[in-house]
Amino acid sequence: MVDRSARSWMLAMLAALPLAFAGCGDDDDDGGSDGGAGRDGGSITISQSTQPDALDPALSYGLEGWEPMWLVYTAPLAYRRAEGEKGAELIPGVAEALPTISPDGRTYELTMRKGLRYSDGTPARASDFEHSVKRVLNLESGGSGFFLGIEGAQGYVDAGRAEADIAGIETDDQTGAITIRLTAPDGTFSNVLAMTFAGVVPGDTPFENMTKEPPPGIGPYALTESEPNRRFVLERNDRFHVPDIPKGNLDKITTVITGSRARQAQDVISGEFDYMFDSPPPDLKPEVKAEYSDRYEEHTRTSTFYVFMNVRLPPFDKREVREAVNYGIDKTALARLFAGELAPGCSFLPPGMPGYDSALDVEDCPWGDPTEPPDLEKARQMISDAGAEGAKVTVWGETHDPDDKAAEAYADMLNTIGLDATPKIIDSAVYYQTIGSAKTQAQTGLTNWLQDFPHPANFFFLVDGKSIQPTNSQNPGNVDDPEINSAIAELSMEPELTGEVAARWGELNEKLVEEAWIAPYGHTKGATFMSERMDFENCSLFHPVYGNDYSSFCLK
Repeated sequence: MVDRSARSWMLAMLAALPLAFAGCGDDDDDGGSDGGAGRDGGSITISQSTQPDALDPALSYGLEGWEPMWLVYTAPLAYRRAEGEKGAELIPGVAEALPTISPDGRTYELTMRKGLRYSDGTPARASDFEHSVKRVLNLESGGSGFFLGIEGAQGYVDAGRAEADIAGIETDDQTGAITIRLTAPDGTFSNVLAMTFAGVVPGDTPFENMTKEPPPGIGPYALTESEPNRRFVLERNDRFHVPDIPKGNLDKITTVITGSRARQAQDVISGEFDYMFDSPPPDLKPEVKAEYSDRYEEHTRTSTFYVFMNVRLPPFDKREVREAVNYGIDKTALARLFAGELAPGCSFLPPGMPGYDSALDVEDCPWGDPTEPPDLEKARQMISDAGAEGAKVTVWGETHDPDDKAAEAYADMLNTIGLDATPKIIDSAVYYQTIGSAKTQAQTGLTNWLQDFPHPANFFFLVDGKSIQPTNSQNPGNVDDPEINSAIAELSMEPELTGEVAARWGELNEKLVEEAWIAPYGHTKGATFMSERMDFENCSLFHPVYGNDYSSFCLK
């Protein structure tokens, strides 16, 4: 998803570097609280700047909604409650075990756990899974594309009959069996089965946006109140019992929508709020780091900010020019514009993603250490050698702060190395549609991506030339490398993301960077900031997919 967590727009979503975690919730078979240093029970109030796009698992496609809802709507599969790479490990959710996948990679077989009940006491049935998928497809959710690879899913959408069946999903409520048939192998489908979109809801849940009255789910918490643009409430679900998923420590979590990050930070300091979803604003961050370091921590998200360069248009149709841009970008200067919320980097795959290489990201970056000043002399010479000196370039950027400033800074950097660049800043609401349109003929600009799930294919589709369409907004640089395309196609069909497969994705990442098809410049940071009442040391887990894990929170 386009990364909007540091600012806020369409949809935002993370990875912390591996850290040891000692939390109040444990990983044992009963999934309950371990009664550690913090206490069990109690209520807290937290804040976030904007209302989630939806509080309905079929519709929400942003971290503002996913962070609370992954504790309410458990999907067939889930992720281990851990930080760093361990948190990217798939585990059974409402399914008894990880799926059995057919040799051709097209059929997935699961069995729903016996005795599961929703938070309102309704018994869970295997057929609820199909109903949950139908809600995503029928409501034209942003998550629809993740399920269109199921046999009959496109036909279901085209028919427009909500209660019709999806041919590729078969369920048996007596045995709990769920069989899913795909039209083609998809190595990311196990990750899809762990998304909030796949969170199961009762089979009679209406085909409408349920944000005002969220449906019951199977999770450690239930959404019991929802007043859009004001507040929503999570309460502990005593019916929840799924191995390896903690039950949570707090009884009640109230989220208040508060537009000002400065007010949020001050209220966390004073204790009126116990946690803030957003990072403290730049002007308060030095104070927070200096005076409240015992309850503040930063984490690098599984995201990448990069420059696209349209390889179909001059001057970027010349590799020498693209290499010069990579040498000439001042990544530390761009990071400063993000007020410390961007870690300079060189890798397309971000930290925490299988296949990521920390050495490639920094010390072994082919364009120089991203934490050091750029090699402007080399960049200028390459522009001159390519005969591109003085070439006119339009740099596209969006209106949201600091993206507009970053685009202007990037234009200045291009001018410094010998091009004639002018920034063109347009409204964020239409930015990605505009730069991706063939009519626009966008030469270069800034873009970014935050993972939907921890699989390299979720990043590499952004540079897959085989998926380029006349109005494709996902590959504005028109990268179309036959070797990369072929490798993406091959690796995307691998049913399991083994260490060997991850290593091959890593090699592909290295090739993409070295070939200068794009110019990555950093990865965003998130934060955890808590009040003095909270047991930050023992009860604070930052998950690589879903952010701060409220079920790990506890009071002193």
